[in-house]
Amino acid sequence: MVLIPGGVFQMGSPSAEDPAHQVTVSSFFIDKYEVTNAAYAAFVKATGHPAPPGWKNGTYPKGKDNHPVGNVSWEDARAYAAWAGKRLPTEAEWEFAARGTEGRRYPWGNEFARWRLNSAEAEVGHTETVGSFPTGATPEGVFDLAGNVAEWTASDDAPYPGSARKPVPGTKIVRGGGFSLPGKYASATKRTQVPPDTRDPALGFRCARDVELPPSKNQ
Repeated sequence: MVLIPGGVFQMGSPSAEDPAHQVTVSSFFIDKYEVTNAAYAAFVKATGHPAPPGWKNGTYPKGKDNHPVGNVSWEDARAYAAWAGKRLPTEAEWEFAARGTEGRRYPWGNEFARWRLNSAEAEVGHTETVGSFPTGATPEGVFDLAGNVAEWTASDDAPYPGSARKPVPGTKIVRGGGFSLPGKYASATKRTQVPPDTRDPALGFRCARDVELPPSKNQ
């Protein structure tokens, strides 16, 4: 995992739907890579949780150990995170990890570049091994926040302060774009409202964890 020191940033974009607003985020850890098939398979084996659709006899395709897991619902992702002693990141944490205090538009900077991520523009058509696009990582060393698979967050859809947009009831926020999605979904500010029971080959997740504070002197 990568430590993201807490800070203040402008969450959102110049759009009227998701206007920029100041958010304070506490320090947290976030997975360096998206959760892989191999890691998810260990969870399935240990808990008896159903394997994702498309796995034959409960096994992911051969040679795809280090590809990000897909076809997982929000509850699947939440259950894995709990089993791993982690949690899903909030959308504020996710965006802060992708943008940093300088407010990057993409994890690597402000200009889209098709060779930095696995999006529809790359014309790959499937997942790639996590970390396959090192120039698309954040300066802090978090990989594939743009492209490969889109990622569930812990957050329900809710309008930003000052937004005229109505929330989509019962949906969760997904971030980051995926191999089948055009580059506009890879923007670090792009929010997608997705029903939590959705499963899609281009939809996966990564985990976060709170920073454990040392005991106070009074304890």
